[in-house]
Amino acid sequence: MKVLHLYSDWRWTGPAEPTVNLCRALKEEGVEILFACRRPVEGHPQSILRRALDRGMEACTAFHLNRYLHLGETLRDLRSLPRFVDSEGIDLIHCHLTHDHFLGGWASRRSRRKPPVIRTNHKARPLARNLGNRWLLRRWTDGLVEFSRLAETEDRKVFSLDSHRVLRVNPALDLERFDPGRVERDVRGELGLEEGDFLVGIVARMQRHRRFDLLLEAMVRLKARSDLPTVKLMVLGKGTHRMEVAVAPAHRMGLGDRVLFPGYRSEDYVDYLAAMDVKVFLVPGSDGTCRAVREAMAMGKPVVATRRGMLPELVREGETGFLVEESPEALEEAIARLAKDSKRRSTMGRNARRWALEAFSQKEQARKMASFYERVLEEI
Repeated sequence: MKVLHLYSDWRWTGPAEPTVNLCRALKEEGVEILFACRRPVEGHPQSILRRALDRGMEACTAFHLNRYLHLGETLRDLRSLPRFVDSEGIDLIHCHLTHDHFLGGWASRRSRRKPPVIRTNHKARPLARNLGNRWLLRRWTDGLVEFSRLAETEDRKVFSLDSHRVLRVNPALDLERFDPGRVERDVRGELGLEEGDFLVGIVARMQRHRRFDLLLEAMVRLKARSDLPTVKLMVLGKGTHRMEVAVAPAHRMGLGDRVLFPGYRSEDYVDYLAAMDVKVFLVPGSDGTCRAVREAMAMGKPVVATRRGMLPELVREGETGFLVEESPEALEEAIARLAKDSKRRSTMGRNARRWALEAFSQKEQARKMASFYERVLEEI
């Protein structure tokens, strides 16, 4: 079985990493994978192409795969992709974003081989009910992959998809990388933490909609409490609105000594996850499967999260963490409960690690995906 994965972007953001990891795991399961993405910006170190090649993938940049409106590049892809599908003997096309879904659907129906088309909904929320998606899902889609129960239910109903054409599979992680037993160094001292300090961590791009205001207000309330250890907040990430939404407000609210900004971490990211006592997550970003939450759980960290998006499906209330209302008071109370109760915190952390090992296996995801491919091919 030879599968062409289309990904109409070059940046290492959002669903890029889970897409590349899936391709690698499928290759290990014996599926022949050809990964096509947009050619990266010259010299950029964080491209999906570079990461795919580093993982031993066969990658193709022969197509423009420009997700933004560019008539000339799109027309050239529409002409060349069907010929490529036939010449390479592609058995199935797997699309990951709306633009490559359109290109993949066209290439399938215009090629001699007419391979089936599968689309993954990486947003983990129902797809937009627009005319484009209605056309693509009903006419140019032979299978849909969902990560969320809510998205699966809504998309099946809205786009009139039979159950056998939809696969719901858990999002996966590199569980070997996110293993608390493989942490290389303790960075708490480097962060200036003293013994007994309680570190709350958040991993997110610093954007206006990510509700840093709620978390900072909760930190003000936590700072005023005398029944808790010293609670500090570590913000991992970057963003064009960093000063506006996080750094300046933290200083203005008297939290200059309580909020730490180590920036975006890459090679030592796992070390910083290990330094946290609890992970907080408020608003899902471009990856609706909330990868940062799953990574923290794999590291054995309890999670305090809101009920947005897929978060209620990931965080088991009272078992692996707490689901809270979107208010400073609710955040304060959940964090305080964990700060005061080390035994409960440890139990939740162990539960989170156990759940991650059970649910987020790349090998299991790839096995289910390969079986889905075979089922779709048999039914065409």
